[in-house]
Amino acid sequence: MRALLRRRSVLWPAFIAVHLALAAANLTPGVTGNSFNDVTGFYRVWVDTAVAGGGWPAIDQPWVYPIVALVPMVIPLIGGDAGYGAIWLLQVSLLNATAFGVLISRPTVPRVRAAWYWLAALLALGPVALGRLDIISVALAVLAVVALAARPWLAGVLLALGTWVKFWPAAIVLAIVVAAKERWRVLIAAVATTAAIVAIAWFALDARAVFSFVGQQSGRGLQVESPFATPLLWAAWARIPHLSVYYDTVIYTFQVSGPGAAALARIADWSMPIAVALAVLLGLRAVLARAEPRATTAWLALAITVGFCAFDKVGSPQYHAWFAVPVMLGLMVSGRRFALPAWLVLASTVLTQLIYPWFYDAMLALNPAMLAVLTARNALELAVFAWALVALWRLGSTATKGNQR
Repeated sequence: MRALLRRRSVLWPAFIAVHLALAAANLTPGVTGNSFNDVTGFYRVWVDTAVAGGGWPAIDQPWVYPIVALVPMVIPLIGGDAGYGAIWLLQVSLLNATAFGVLISRPTVPRVRAAWYWLAALLALGPVALGRLDIISVALAVLAVVALAARPWLAGVLLALGTWVKFWPAAIVLAIVVAAKERWRVLIAAVATTAAIVAIAWFALDARAVFSFVGQQSGRGLQVESPFATPLLWAAWARIPHLSVYYDTVIYTFQVSGPGAAALARIADWSMPIAVALAVLLGLRAVLARAEPRATTAWLALAITVGFCAFDKVGSPQYHAWFAVPVMLGLMVSGRRFALPAWLVLASTVLTQLIYPWFYDAMLALNPAMLAVLTARNALELAVFAWALVALWRLGSTATKGNQR
């Protein structure tokens, strides 16, 4: 059975089947509600408006995304308005196929294990896995972690590009800089790539809003999916006065309003950097204790990546697409030691798909069963983060004992 699963002739049909199923779910009207609307609505409208002379986001006006995110949004215009969604799905599927092909180009057990895990994670997240910008950065990050050992400079370039699409790959960069032997080559390549992007944006595109994405999240309220919103949703279900769910027409998300919402949003703003700092300190402790660099990098990448979501006031469903990358790295370098967090991440991803798109309306209506699902999902996120911290602590402790002998 293991030999069968290692064959690329089996892996590729599985890859195609997963992507066809997810594409069909996105393209079939009514099956997943408005889950594909970010692509066919927001992305398409942004670039259509820009082409028509309404100003380019991140160039002429502030934008929530980094400037390189424009590239995958512009390409599907070749299909026109009617074909925009189909070209988007073809684009992301081809990029995923590239990353998948590089991953299994050497069909070792660790790489094949990681390949199967990525397919499982995509299927677990459902249509949102392909229907959001995040999949572009995820594919680039997969390519980067595969390239890390042999071509660290290439890993740095890819991670920088991914970060300029969606900020989260900065978590992988930070973990590498703290713990990996290849830190300097990755960092120099990432900084050089960032400098090139900024130079092109400023001097070739006259993009004075190139850094506008940095402050765009600060004014957001407390999104319903955030772990910080969970107690308020239960309180609203219990009919505590003045608590409610509303749709923010500026940021286009459902948020919580009422007593405690603003305070919890402010706490979230501080909690994320504190959580990341704690993970980095434990990573540094492991490095100073001479723990195995690859394992330390994987655990630290998992802790920071999950921390970006678990301690955020947003918590959108597509964020769970990120989690697969550090888990894949961990499966490649630590094998069975990453088994439990890998399963926990898959479980939380399945729950995320149940929440959105399948039963999102029920959750917004404060259905107690769906609030329980949301609570379990958020608890799993925190459990994965805590598990990664414990693993980093153990790496530092074990390495210290070994060095004392």
